[in-house]
Amino acid sequence: MAKKSKLLALESLRGFAALAVAVHHFRYGSMLSENAFIRHGYLMVDFFFVLSGFVIALNYANRLSTPAEVASFQRRRFWRLYPLHLFTLLIFLGIECLKYVFEQRTGIVSNNPAFVVSDASAFLANLFLLQGVVLNELGFNIPSWSISVEFWTYLIFALTMGLLRLEMRWCLVLAGGAAIVLLALEGGRLETDPIFAIIRCVFSFFLGAWAASLHVRVPRKAATPMAAGALALVILAIWGLGGTRAEILLPPLFALTIVAVASLEADTSLRRFLEWPFFVWLGTVSYSVYLTHSIVGWVVTQVLRFGLKVPTHVAADGDTVLALGQGFATLVTLAATAAVLVASYLTYRFIEKPFLSGWPFGARAVASRNG
Repeated sequence: MAKKSKLLALESLRGFAALAVAVHHFRYGSMLSENAFIRHGYLMVDFFFVLSGFVIALNYANRLSTPAEVASFQRRRFWRLYPLHLFTLLIFLGIECLKYVFEQRTGIVSNNPAFVVSDASAFLANLFLLQGVVLNELGFNIPSWSISVEFWTYLIFALTMGLLRLEMRWCLVLAGGAAIVLLALEGGRLETDPIFAIIRCVFSFFLGAWAASLHVRVPRKAATPMAAGALALVILAIWGLGGTRAEILLPPLFALTIVAVASLEADTSLRRFLEWPFFVWLGTVSYSVYLTHSIVGWVVTQVLRFGLKVPTHVAADGDTVLALGQGFATLVTLAATAAVLVASYLTYRFIEKPFLSGWPFGARAVASRNG
């Protein structure tokens, strides 16, 4: 019970990160999204990877010593990730069908024509959780690329730390090797091409796993100033280093932050703040926030374009975005964010949660969000 309580603060951080990714993708011209921190919100994906490595190592490092345990672990991770992924994939398949019918009836072709990028090969890759591994251009629910590479990184962890029984310091060796590859091929940037995505995940995930071995060594009295300072530094680093070759420094900072927050004493104001029930709930539904926000964003965009006839313009990066006034854009961003939270509550309640108890396929003892 103590361990579960201790990790509630990390659950809140997971929720903040998921919300930052969602707002990052809501390009409506709002002051909420048009700032350096949110523009670099894609780096929160690396925070997810580090946090997953930390939590997985904390819970499973000594429980993966046989092939049966590895198979059980990977099955649990599958049932944790796949049901909601499949649901959102089918939603996006429906969206492609709607686009196709619309194009045939009106002659108006969207910026991404139906079934061009999101084609049969992309669907199969998504179906088998390979989209972040084999695709050069992502289709359907684009944010799900990180789910696919994380799933296979789980297996790498289970095989190396479990069956091969490597000591935890080898996590740092694997992370270092991945960092060298990223420096060589991507110049240290973390907004990598899809084909290198699994290397990006291995780097951050194994940093987090190694950080789990440091958790017990942090003096509890030092944890509060460490955590407060690290959280402030994370915000400043994302703001200033995002989009540069120094991005590769962010995952080590994330690891330090996670260790410090996980080590907070129960009676500290920072821990009480992070364990505020709404923040913890946000972390609980964070996976739904991450996988459903693109659906909500697509719906909001269609309502604005075709329902309210809002004009569009081409942004500097070539994307077509809505031409909204600052005030209206902020209202739209807030409304879209609220809609994501409602959708996430529903998908967590009716899709994620049933599988946490193994329903209906008997995958019992499926790991909880912190497992």
